[in-house]
Amino acid sequence: MRKELIRLLERGKKVFLIGIGGVGMSALARILASRGLDVSGSDAKKSRQTLQLEAEGIPVFLGHAASFVERPDFVIYSSAIANDNPDFQKVKSLVIPLYHRAEVLSFLTNQVISLAVTGAHGKTTSAAMTSFLMTEAGLKPSCLVGGEILNYGSNVILGDPHLFVSEVDESDRSQLYFSPDFALITNLDAEHLDIYKDITDIKDSFQKFIEQIKETGHVTFCQDDPHLREIASKASVSASSFGLTQEADFSVKDAVLEGWRSQYVLMERGKEIDQVRLSIPGLHNISNSLGVIALLRSFGLNYDQFLKLIPNFRGASRRLEIKLNQKDLMVIDDYAHHPTEVLATLKAVRGFGKKTTAVFQPHRFSRTAHLADGFANVFSAADRVLLTDIYGAGEKNPNQIGVDLIFEAVKKSGHSNVRMIHREQIVDFMMAHRDGAEVVVFLGAGDIGEIADEFASRFENAYTH
Repeated sequence: MRKELIRLLERGKKVFLIGIGGVGMSALARILASRGLDVSGSDAKKSRQTLQLEAEGIPVFLGHAASFVERPDFVIYSSAIANDNPDFQKVKSLVIPLYHRAEVLSFLTNQVISLAVTGAHGKTTSAAMTSFLMTEAGLKPSCLVGGEILNYGSNVILGDPHLFVSEVDESDRSQLYFSPDFALITNLDAEHLDIYKDITDIKDSFQKFIEQIKETGHVTFCQDDPHLREIASKASVSASSFGLTQEADFSVKDAVLEGWRSQYVLMERGKEIDQVRLSIPGLHNISNSLGVIALLRSFGLNYDQFLKLIPNFRGASRRLEIKLNQKDLMVIDDYAHHPTEVLATLKAVRGFGKKTTAVFQPHRFSRTAHLADGFANVFSAADRVLLTDIYGAGEKNPNQIGVDLIFEAVKKSGHSNVRMIHREQIVDFMMAHRDGAEVVVFLGAGDIGEIADEFASRFENAYTH
């Protein structure tokens, strides 16, 4: 594979990406285009991402119609592409070299100085913050993040090809393609159980990932996570920990949460370093920032190179992203789709001190079946809960799994204001059932962000014109 990719990743080679509108695929497309390859791709439908790619000169063919204008030299696909996808099937019939996204990205990063950010939750924010701080510190890294870095309006930074920051997906075991110099693991959780057998399988997979870190490399892990503590204790590479408890190498003192902002005193191995101020909310983001600080220190940066830059970081798209902020209504869009993530997001939103409505779109039928009971108590920080149709993400649903599984779990927990509502009815319902000043947070990894945009736009047009 290595020899073939060396030959294929040359300037002028034609590459076609199936599912190019995905956040990870679009970022890889931009990286390859910047290196002189002739990039094109297909996606199911038009989106903001496909329109941006076309504006940048990267053709996108809609509908997966199995038609290439010219035969590509090689094709890249992601785990979101099913085997019966027409483009995928045509590539196989034409015997064109075919690679998973992680194979190509890891090939690019494993050859150079690389920092990999992975874990169950918080990796997009952590990767975005790492990319932002290294860029603003003048290091000029190439960066690929699983969400738009709000400061830059892009999910990719085209910097020095010999220094790479990448968000590494664990949902399909993609982390096992990577052999970074420096790794940050945010946490582990019983997630993606359609791929992994159980949490033990997840731990074993991450143990292998740590073993693949270069011998001279370093792993940064969350001390608060018992699974990571166990794995890191067996690491053959050097390691450092971060966490909200004083046992961690990088820890917190006097944390204060103030609505959209927070601050804390940074401690390194028991020594007070400085005050850290964040412009993103929630205790989980304090933890994320600690991990990034520990990672950058392991990389060799001094505090005076990056601490002062942290307040300028605005976050990543769909991670507590404000879509509307008016006196009587704040609309927030968030990617949270696992119980742990939903709970962390709603706790952060509750810190604003306003009535809170949570609109949740479950992601995948398999995940709903595995995790329905786990959602029972996570909505306790929301005054009102609207549960909408499951976003299937291309999954088939032979067992007829529905959102009612989560509805029953939440009702059983004693929540007094939860209802099911179809996706197309959400905006009309919300417009007709306004009840004073509130925060409405739209949650999910599917297309619920489109509903957040529509609601924010409808409210703005109705009440500000």
